[in-house]
Amino acid sequence: MASIETDESTIRYLKENPEARMAAIDEVYRLIREGDVDVAKITLRMIINLTCGFPAISNEVGRHPKSIMRMLTPDVDPGIKAFMSVVNATRRQIANASTGGMNDAQ
Repeated sequence: MASIETDESTIRYLKENPEARMAAIDEVYRLIREGDVDVAKITLRMIINLTCGFPAISNEVGRHPKSIMRMLTPDVDPGIKAFMSVVNATRRQIANASTGGMNDAQ
């Protein structure tokens, strides 16, 4: 099972730096293109936790936050349409937050 380790400096950097958040979501797209979907899901889950939070994504895609959390675990195959709706919603939330403030997810 793939895992992503985050330390306090990474967390702080992502929370304080809009460019880093956009680079992180770009990394998710790269991982998907390269077929490393499990790492993409784990990375996306970390990004959502550190930035906009699952309720914001839930509101945008029309799924329960816990459903989205389960979708982003390595052993679940959410289907490409559902998965990409979450990826794209996260990108929009991050882009919106970069221009108008971010909901603190923690």
